[in-house]
Amino acid sequence: MITQTSEALARFSRIGALISLLGATHALSLILNWFSINYDNVGRSLITGYTFMEPLLFSLAAGGAAGATGVFASNLKDLTKLRLVMPLLSFTAAGLALFSPLYTYLIKLPSFSGLNFIPELGLFAALFTGIAIAGASVLALIAAMRTRVTTSMAPSPLWATATEETEPVAEITEPAVETQTTVLEPAPEREERRMETAGTGQCMICGDLISGGETESCRSCGAVFHRDCMNVWVDLGNKCPSCGGELRG
Repeated sequence: MITQTSEALARFSRIGALISLLGATHALSLILNWFSINYDNVGRSLITGYTFMEPLLFSLAAGGAAGATGVFASNLKDLTKLRLVMPLLSFTAAGLALFSPLYTYLIKLPSFSGLNFIPELGLFAALFTGIAIAGASVLALIAAMRTRVTTSMAPSPLWATATEETEPVAEITEPAVETQTTVLEPAPEREERRMETAGTGQCMICGDLISGGETESCRSCGAVFHRDCMNVWVDLGNKCPSCGGELRG
C-alpha cells in the first residue's frame, strides 16, 4: 500500500505510543503482589514483582524497550529505518514482558520446594500487558509490511520546460578540434619560389605570356606583368596581386 510519508509516520507514531504505554503499565505491575505463600495455616507471605532480581530486570528491560519503541516512532523520520526498528524493538519488549512472570512462575518459585504459592493480581497484570505488547507488535509489523517506501516526484516549477522535466541531464563531449599547423617557409625557399614564378614569363594580371621588352615586375615579390597591365593595375589600386605590395609604374 502506497501512502503519503506524513500519514505513514503518524501511523507508526500512534502504534509506538501504544507500545510505550503498555510497557510502562507492565513496569508498574512490579509493585503489585504476584504470588502469596501459605505456610500450613501458620502464616502467609506476599511476593511482589520486584522480590526476585531476575523478573525485576526482565520487566524493566521490557519497559525500556517499549519506551524506546515510542521514542523512535515519534522522532525517526526515515521510513526505511522505522519499518525495521519498530517491529524489532516491540517484539523484544513483548518477549521480555512475557518471560518475566513465566520465569517466576515456572522456574524461580518451583526451585523452593515445599512451598504452596498462589498467583495474585500482579502476575495476571504482567501477563496481560505482555500479551498486549505482543499484539501491538503485530500491528507494527503489519504496518511495516503494508507501507511501501516510494520516491514522490514534486510538481515541476512553472518555468521548467518540457525538456527539463522529461529528459535526463546528459554530459555532452565536444569533438576534438584539429589544430591547424602553419608551416612557414624559410626565407631562401620563399625567394626561390618567387624566382620560379617570375621565370615563367606569365603576367600575374591577365595570365598571358609576356614577350621580351614588355616586362615589369614587383619589387617586393618579383612577380612579372605586362607593362600595360601594370599601368592599368596601378590606376586601379596600386597593389600587387601576388603579395599586396605597392606597385610603381
